[in-house]
Amino acid sequence: MKRQAKRAIKSALRWATQPHVTVASLHSQLESLGLRKGSCLLVHASLSKLGFVRGGPATVIRAILEALGENGTLVMPSHTWKLTNAGSREFDVRNTPSLVGRISEVFRQRDDVVRSLHPSHSVCALGPLAEWIVEGHENAGSPCGAGTPYAKIMDVGGQILLLGVTLRRNTMFHAIETMANVPYLLKPHDDEFTVTDRHGVQHRLRFRCHAKAVPSRFDEMERLLEEWGVLRRGKTGATESRLIEAARLRNQLLPLLKRIPRFLLMDCDVGVDQPSCTVSRATNA
Repeated sequence: MKRQAKRAIKSALRWATQPHVTVASLHSQLESLGLRKGSCLLVHASLSKLGFVRGGPATVIRAILEALGENGTLVMPSHTWKLTNAGSREFDVRNTPSLVGRISEVFRQRDDVVRSLHPSHSVCALGPLAEWIVEGHENAGSPCGAGTPYAKIMDVGGQILLLGVTLRRNTMFHAIETMANVPYLLKPHDDEFTVTDRHGVQHRLRFRCHAKAVPSRFDEMERLLEEWGVLRRGKTGATESRLIEAARLRNQLLPLLKRIPRFLLMDCDVGVDQPSCTVSRATNA
């Protein structure tokens, strides 16, 4: 009850003090930001940062879907790594809630959405590419690398929308770290999980999960990504959002990480503005 009361108070304050976000206003702002109709879009989002959203998470989801059009595919993380990090070894693709925000959880609960079968870094998807995006995630050798939804989004030239959140929430960094075979990201061993699929069938599967997080400097990458022509910023409701070209991010960052494996970490002694960070713009395509 206390949590509900706090949420109601915060909502009332947003209504009184912040911009009112509607489907039409958010749709327009997403188009201005550069969201491509018909693209495959991965969205990390914060509802509270947008202002007062009339209709809540459903309004945000509808605005994104309208901006994408009927040929677009919307993908949202439905991560549960907080549970796996706490020792849980069970995952039910139908019932285990997303732990990365209300928008993601409301999207997960839609009847027309499919979810990938991964105990820590699952995604939910809706659109023409949805089944392909989620297919085989449980067979990939890592949460975010080759064969995962994240790699597939990059392969099809999709986009990443950080809606009211910063680069610190950009899971695609972990996908590229995996491709670069950095030494710190993954555990040295597999863990066994009981995984329940969409038909209610249980499977005993082994997954190689992420090791304990190492302090990163993801947010410090913003200026560099802008210089590469990978990232754009724009107003969305009461906050600023970021739109990233997924394939361009991979093409620019992967060679750099192969040369400097700890480049994305706080303890890296190479500054983001040093000449060694320069990658030819020819790789932008």
